[in-house]
Amino acid sequence: MTQIKYYDERMKLARFMKLLFDRKLTNAAGGNAAVRLDENLMLVTPSMMSEHKHCVLNPNHILLCDYDQNILEGEGVLSRECRMHALLLKNIPEIGAVIHAHPEYTMVFVAAQKPIPSVTEATQKMGDCLLINQAKAYSEDLAENVYDFFKDKREQLKKSGLCGLLPFHGTVAVGKDLEKAFSVVERIECDARCNIFGKLI
Repeated sequence: MTQIKYYDERMKLARFMKLLFDRKLTNAAGGNAAVRLDENLMLVTPSMMSEHKHCVLNPNHILLCDYDQNILEGEGVLSRECRMHALLLKNIPEIGAVIHAHPEYTMVFVAAQKPIPSVTEATQKMGDCLLINQAKAYSEDLAENVYDFFKDKREQLKKSGLCGLLPFHGTVAVGKDLEKAFSVVERIECDARCNIFGKLI
C-alpha cells in the first residue's frame, strides 16, 4: 500500500475543518482552506467539502497541489477559490495558512457590507476587521482583490493573524500556521457577536 504524503498535515487540516463546521464557523454554503508545505507545495481542501461532506474529511480528501493548481495527490477536485489560496501562500511568506469561511455572526456584517469593530482584547493586535473590495465569487478578480488586501500588511502579519470580509460572501482569515488562522476566525466571530448583542444592553 502506497503511503500518503504529508499524512499528519492532512489529518490536521481535516480535523480543523470539522471543528470549523461544528462550531458554526462555516456552513454548507461553502468554505475552504489551504496550508503551505515545502517550496511550491500546499494542501487544499476539496470542492464541495461543506455541502456534500459537512466537513467530514479523511486524509485522502485533502489535495496536495502546487501553486499552479496542479493536483499531485488526493481525491476530488480543487475548490474554485484555490487561486486565492495559491496567490497568498506563494507571494506572502508571513502567511502559512488561509481559511475562507462563513461564520454565523460574522456573516451579518458580511451581508451588511460593514466592518467589524474590534471590541475585545483578543482582537486588539488585529484591529477592526475590514472589507475587501467586492468581486464576483470564484473570479480571478476576487483572488486579486484578496491578495491586494493582504500584500501591504506584511509587517502586521509578523505580529498577528488577520481577517478580511468579502461583501455578501464570507471571510478570509490568515495566519502563520493553521492554528493561528483558525484562532483569527474565532476571535473575529466573537467580536461580531459582541457587537451585535452589545446593541441590546
